[in-house]
Amino acid sequence: MTAAEPNCPRPGRIRSRAIALAVALLLPTGGAMAFPLLDASDADQTPPGSELAPSDVSDLQHQLQLVNGFAPPVGGGWTFVPRIDLQEELTDNVLQLHSPRRADLVTYLSPGFSLAGDLPRIQLSFDFAPTLALYARTGDLNSLTEQMNGLASITLVPDLAYVDVRAIAGVQNQFGGIGGIGGVGAPSGSAAAAQAAIPTLAGNNQGLSRNTEVQTSSFGISPYLLRHLGDWGNAKLGYSFNVTESDPLTGFAASPFPTGGANAQTLVSNEEIAHFDTGDFLASLQNSFDIDLRQDQTTAGAGSTDFFTGLPEQASQNSSSTRAIFDDKLTYQLFRGFSVFASGGHEDITYTGLGQQSVHDLIWSLGATFAPNPDSSLTLSYGHLDGFNSFSADGYYALTQRTRVFASYGSTLGTQLEYVQNQLNLATAAPNGALVNAQTGGSLFGTSNALAVQDGVFRTSTLTLGSQTTLNRDIISISFLLAKQQGFGGAFTSTTQSKSAGVSWLHQMRPDMTVSAAFSYAIQDQSAGAISAFNPGNNTSFSATLAWWWQISNTVSANVRYTFLQRSADVTEFDFYQNIFLVGITKRF
Repeated sequence: MTAAEPNCPRPGRIRSRAIALAVALLLPTGGAMAFPLLDASDADQTPPGSELAPSDVSDLQHQLQLVNGFAPPVGGGWTFVPRIDLQEELTDNVLQLHSPRRADLVTYLSPGFSLAGDLPRIQLSFDFAPTLALYARTGDLNSLTEQMNGLASITLVPDLAYVDVRAIAGVQNQFGGIGGIGGVGAPSGSAAAAQAAIPTLAGNNQGLSRNTEVQTSSFGISPYLLRHLGDWGNAKLGYSFNVTESDPLTGFAASPFPTGGANAQTLVSNEEIAHFDTGDFLASLQNSFDIDLRQDQTTAGAGSTDFFTGLPEQASQNSSSTRAIFDDKLTYQLFRGFSVFASGGHEDITYTGLGQQSVHDLIWSLGATFAPNPDSSLTLSYGHLDGFNSFSADGYYALTQRTRVFASYGSTLGTQLEYVQNQLNLATAAPNGALVNAQTGGSLFGTSNALAVQDGVFRTSTLTLGSQTTLNRDIISISFLLAKQQGFGGAFTSTTQSKSAGVSWLHQMRPDMTVSAAFSYAIQDQSAGAISAFNPGNNTSFSATLAWWWQISNTVSANVRYTFLQRSADVTEFDFYQNIFLVGITKRF
């Protein structure tokens, strides 16, 4: 497969200087709203941080080979590429335990495909890759999991009726990611289709097996009406249906495969939204009004972790929740690139079953957006939402033509599955096919990967900081994540948190060969109830990886990777280290 061609922006995709006002109107003033953030009125805003910096022609050629992934043809159309990945792994601690240490040889076989489309009425990016893991010595760990990323925007009637579809699937460590990383949201397929990328199959970069692996998936479809009313404004009316699952593997295959084990947690959501924002007739003053109604049904299956006791559930638990939010927001553009806003309204939130809680109060927020140029924007706000006061921030900044930084902070109320669903609704596709935060261009799903999987209603606070520097033949990325979940409701509360930092480096040795290295470190506190008897409790962990990739021909590539993992835990059983050596080959058709 030849290097992907650059995504040349069409004139309609060039962001205007008035982005400050648009962002101030579109961004939620508190926690992320469940309905997808982007719609047909703003979907052309490519997330900053995902684009290449301007440079000379020779530099650009190298950069495209490094960062470009799977994309539709320039000028529009469809691209479909099937593939098959085969990897062989040798590890000295397949069970990831302090003792006994058991060596094993693991075969990963993954047929998959990538599909990208850019047509007048359809924009789509989709990748699917099921993975079969076969163990030479420990056959009871054999499993079938899947990795999936997909976004689609469909125009049914121009300037009126649209449908948004989104899907994600990935694997994570049920006790929290080693080094704070995991496979939920990881662009395994997109990365596999990109130049200089090594696919991570079934979490093999984390040494995951059926003993520690959780399959998480989410799917949503949102039909909506969007009408531009001239200078008077814009009106939107929509409905969203979402299903999100978290499945510790107790059988051979993970859901949605029919032979899968228990669905430890399943969330089914219905949501209705109405939105109106004023047009140009008010000049610098803008007003928007939102109604958001949501109804959730959650099933926690037997074997899932009870947040209140730390013990596995003995039987299925059913709960429901409703949410009704009415919000009115005023935005005033003080001068070019700077606007202030204030909002107020009312919320009614009720959770039944595990983590019973009700919130019925006023909501409000005050904030400002500063966007001096199309490559830099920062929105700050403080207010009351979800029953508590909180601060939020979203921003990105171009330090140089080659270096971009991004930051995001916010707090939300809900279950872990609701958090995954809300993260997916914040997603947009970067030029390389990966899902990124539509507000900042930064990463998503970090909290889900970093923290242990459990039931309950939580206040989840997430701080994400990152930077990416693209040089002539190198890409250097730095990230920091603070993820904190606090039980919300009832007399019993406990806090689980993870602080992690990571750095990665990718170097192009020659056009058909790259070398890469990555290191991540995490500090995790998850002392809740009797959880120490079943989980690592407080622990530190790190992951170090060195990899080499070679494009043998246009359709065949080979890779070699070495990974070292270590976790130091309060519970001796979970205190371990592991060496992983992997060789693989990818064939595209």
